[in-house]
Amino acid sequence: MRFIVLGDIEKAKYVNELLKLDLHKYDFILMTGDISGTPEGWKIGKARGMGDKSFIPAGKIPKIFYKELLQANIVKLREIDCIINDIKDYTKVFSIWGNADFNFVVSEVKPKNIEIVHKKVVNINGFYLTGYNGHPIYPWEITEPNKKDIFGYTHKETAKELRSFREEKIYADLTAVTKKLAPRKVIVVTHSPPYKILDKVLTKLIPWAVKSYGDISKDGNIGSTGLRKYLFEFKPILSVFGHIHEAKGIKKIDGTTFINAGIFNDQLEFVDVRIDDNTVNAKYRRID
Repeated sequence: MRFIVLGDIEKAKYVNELLKLDLHKYDFILMTGDISGTPEGWKIGKARGMGDKSFIPAGKIPKIFYKELLQANIVKLREIDCIINDIKDYTKVFSIWGNADFNFVVSEVKPKNIEIVHKKVVNINGFYLTGYNGHPIYPWEITEPNKKDIFGYTHKETAKELRSFREEKIYADLTAVTKKLAPRKVIVVTHSPPYKILDKVLTKLIPWAVKSYGDISKDGNIGSTGLRKYLFEFKPILSVFGHIHEAKGIKKIDGTTFINAGIFNDQLEFVDVRIDDNTVNAKYRRID
């Protein structure tokens, strides 16, 4: 079996470049989320995290301004959905949603051509693909669920908007969905990396990591502990993720191959994965 893994997508037009490949050679394309992310959406996240009320222009209604900024995300997701409609003539496309795939945006677009595998199982040539949306919940979303952010949304509402999950929840859900499957036949796609596996942010971002997740991130690791626990217990053949662009890489640990696909940007770099005789061979390639 052979397939393509795409990291977080920077611009819609880069997805169109996939049509230059001989896509008939691939059984499917797998995306690691943050499909609709834009600089506007990232600014929202930074301002919200820092509590920067000056981010909202004078005279603007915060919730309306929030939705205005996300119009760029809506346009991007619509463009990608249209491109994938063409790609589907050659191969299947699967994904999960990342934290930059705002619930508001996805609800507005209602993409028809991306098959989301969150808590689902898809049988592909005798292998089973499953996945999980989002990223680990921030501590304050648990301790202060009713406190409001700069846009007037409660932490409980923003956790839902960004698909934040509790560590015990991702562990229980993935365990339940795969418990009857043979581990050597299971491929798990998530947006977040597992904790301490290809999940380290840049040194300059460690203060933000600690502010966001606490002392558990003091070394820059911001992956999911619940996902790590599940993967080390279940031992699937492959774990694929993105989210931390600077931590891209491929590792093999105790029979499981871990791939951080990074970011799909103007370098047009993707991961070409082959599974033969239950052996994973993966390498980074670029579209010429």
